[in-house]
Amino acid sequence: MFSQANKVRALYFLVFSCTASWLPIFADHLKAQGLTGIEISLVLSATPVMMLLIQPWYGVLADKIGIRKCLIASTLFAASSFLLFLLQGNFIFLIGATIAMSVFYNALQPLLDSVTLGLVQEQPKLNYGSLRLAGAAGWAFTGITVGYFITSINTSVIFIASSLSLFLAFFISLSLSDFRVDAKTIAPEKQNLKAVLQNKMLLYLLAAVLLVSIGATTIWNFYSIYMKEIGASATVVGYGLSFQGLCELPLFFFSAIIIQRLGIKTTLLVTLAATTIRLLLYSWVNDPHWAIAIELLHGISWSLFWVVCVESVNSLVPAQWRATGQSILYAVYFGAGQIAGNFWTGWLYDQQISIGRIFMFNGLLVLVVAILCSVLINFKTQAKSVS
Repeated sequence: MFSQANKVRALYFLVFSCTASWLPIFADHLKAQGLTGIEISLVLSATPVMMLLIQPWYGVLADKIGIRKCLIASTLFAASSFLLFLLQGNFIFLIGATIAMSVFYNALQPLLDSVTLGLVQEQPKLNYGSLRLAGAAGWAFTGITVGYFITSINTSVIFIASSLSLFLAFFISLSLSDFRVDAKTIAPEKQNLKAVLQNKMLLYLLAAVLLVSIGATTIWNFYSIYMKEIGASATVVGYGLSFQGLCELPLFFFSAIIIQRLGIKTTLLVTLAATTIRLLLYSWVNDPHWAIAIELLHGISWSLFWVVCVESVNSLVPAQWRATGQSILYAVYFGAGQIAGNFWTGWLYDQQISIGRIFMFNGLLVLVVAILCSVLINFKTQAKSVS
């Protein structure tokens, strides 16, 4: 039976299939189009800029008119927008196409997370991590498949795969339930954001998320370039991306248990330590097969980290502002953090600094974040949100 939970799992699979198709290869595709490091950073930053400027208000809109309606619109228009990249265009065209795509693509994950949190609230036997792991499966499946077709054809296949995934997601979202809080309890938009952002612990968490994003953006957007620097083929890059997805599966599945046992703060610090080690190891290896082995840390450094962030934000904001809170989290990590991370990486890359060396700098940054979090962050009663 295709229950609401299974529909959510299918949507996660398809949305992350889309993400795995285009995001890790996009910088490599832009480089193949003849763009410089700074031009690549500008195009890559169009997506996080749209996330930062639009997504919080998109979340407010979703809380007001319904998350399902916004999800339907986002899947349809994002699927159509990816087809723009099949047209040949210059630097300006690529920025325009990326902006058009990003307006709708950016909303997919925070809206889907909001649906999931609403479903978990209605069905306590479920938990966020066990549903979200379907996204990891989509990432793993798509990474190796798209890597094969890139080798056989060219990087343009990433946009066809992304579009097909989201068109399928559109049809599934049509029959999805809308887990909303009564609109009568929702405060005006400006009061929404103001009230959410007055929480001191939330601000500390968002500051940490921002800095971690700056350090981790190099992994998300420059992984293909890094792997090719150390001798990997497009197929091997695909293996690495798929292995990342496989390593996410157990961490998403057991995330609720881990957080309940360790607590939010300890789990957060463990994920930051794993991220630091992962970045430093990237900077030390010069063999792509050893680099793939480093992905064993991906589940802890990314999957568990993100579950902690989503659950923490969900517990720190009122239920009727759920989409707003999740949209702010995404705006910070995938918006402000990636903007800064893209320009940081692009500028260093133009200075003839290898991606591997940039990973070392980023590892030291995350180490500092871990130390600050151990002092400043103090979650007291967050475990109740992990169901």
